[in-house]
Amino acid sequence: MKKQETEDLMDWENISSGHIHNFKETAETMFAPVYNVLARQVVEDYKITGGSCVDIGAGTGGLACEIAKISNLTVYALDINHEMVEIINEKIQKEGLKRRVIPTIGDVHELPFGSNFADLIVSRGSFLFWKDKRKAFLEIHRVLKTGGVGFIGGGFGRDKEIREKAMMWGEETFKKANRGVSFHEHLKNKHDELTEILKDMGGFNIIHDESGLWVEIRK
Repeated sequence: MKKQETEDLMDWENISSGHIHNFKETAETMFAPVYNVLARQVVEDYKITGGSCVDIGAGTGGLACEIAKISNLTVYALDINHEMVEIINEKIQKEGLKRRVIPTIGDVHELPFGSNFADLIVSRGSFLFWKDKRKAFLEIHRVLKTGGVGFIGGGFGRDKEIREKAMMWGEETFKKANRGVSFHEHLKNKHDELTEILKDMGGFNIIHDESGLWVEIRK
């Protein structure tokens, strides 16, 4: 494994409280509008408004909460880090979404749900940290109901104004953390990696456009 790939695989389960604080601050400021854009994009594109949704690597719960606000989905906000799940719970209480968004401890490689559980599975950004992406995508496929959709990847959505603001705020920080590699260069590298991982797996479609890099999963 290349050095940069090793750096991508940060041990999110045991990440420091300092990193979590920085992530929370970023998620609740510069990236907050992105979660609303992506939630609307997914719900409007796939017309899935009821049943169960799983947000994998939910972070502070931004995307999970935005999906719950505009649908009748029960959203399971799953993260591997216990401290992060506590932050999700605080957000749920603050936004009055108790019983609509369920904070959940779990690992994408062994999802704590039965087969054919979820109508919709989403994730923004967490796939960069998955240690075995092939196994993770197979788990997502297992948990999806027949007729369900997965939308997994990274990016800022189709709203040009929101996307450009997020890029302006985040690009310098991203380059510092990734040895000068820009966000879009990084996604290009990940596109090639995902193409190789998913090449013989049916039901997986890679989308790489202005909104970001996404894997659409249909079952």
